[in-house]
Parts: sequence; structure tokens; C-alpha cells
Amino acid sequence: MKNVAVLAGLLLCVLPASAQSPRLAYVDSEKILTDLPEAQQVQKELETTVKGWQEELQRLSDEFQKAVEEYQKKEAVLSASARETQQKALADMRQKAQDYQMKKFGQGGEMQELREKRFSPIREKILKAIETVAKDEGFNFVFDRASDVVLLYADTKFDLTYKVLDELKRGSASAKSK
Repeated sequence: MKNVAVLAGLLLCVLPASAQSPRLAYVDSEKILTDLPEAQQVQKELETTVKGWQEELQRLSDEFQKAVEEYQKKEAVLSASARETQQKALADMRQKAQDYQMKKFGQGGEMQELREKRFSPIREKILKAIETVAKDEGFNFVFDRASDVVLLYADTKFDLTYKVLDELKRGSASAKSK
């Protein structure tokens, strides 16, 4: 994202020498995702799926904790080989829970993949709406206030967020009516 800021800075230095100065605007992608009904629906679906995974992880954790407590009660009367067998079983249970957690919630896990898969079409739709609004309004560059690009000040008259939301909602309405 630093490259975007550097590019914008260079363009600001180079382009004023031309006949037309570049027009800049910004959007708040977090606000768009928060207000867009499609994104809200996807978020609810993801939360439902994740809740199920969290419940399963909690069940595995509770099962492990209960087994540890049972082992601790019996540990003193168990033979060395029985202790070793149960300790291995406990280690396997703990590993199973950790593997499940990594598979579902770890980097590159199912949650991340599912989120990317479900939000990717929405992001593409948002980018197309931003492009449409920017072209209609005559802006050369549109920054995202929610990203890594540092936006220290922005006059709200250059905020295209609500125009993009309007374009997305009108686009959704016109697409449904077709």
C-alpha cells in the first residue's frame, strides 16, 4: 500500500504541470461493507458457520478437560504403563483439538478461505461501483480510507462512499428487476 501512496504523490507532482489537475476522492470500504445488505447477509452466514465450529472446538476442549480431571483422580492408583497410556491418550486429545482449531481458524484455514470465497464477488461488485461513480463524477483517483493508505485529512465533499453504496443498491435493484 505504500506503493499506492508513493504513486499518488508522484502523480500529484507530475500531473499539475499538465493542463488538467487530477481529481482525488475517497471511500470508506468498511462503511460500504457494513451498510451493504449483501455483505450483511454473507457476514451473518459466516457467523453462523463459525459459531458451529466454535461450539465443536469448545466440545473438544471440554472433553479434554474432563479426561484430564478423570486422569488426575486415578493417577495415583494407576500402574506406570497405564499412566503412560492415558497420558498418550490425553496428548492425542489435545492435539486433535489443536489441529481442529488450526484447520478451521488458523492462517489459511477454512474460515479465511470461506470468507475470501464469499466476499470476493462482493468486493468485485464494489470496485465496479467505485469505478462507475468515479467516472461519472470525474475523479481520477479514489482512495480507501479504511486501508493502509494514510489519509490524514479529507474534505467530506470528496467522499464517494454513499454514492458507491447508492450505485450498488440501485445496481442490485435494477439487476433484480431484469
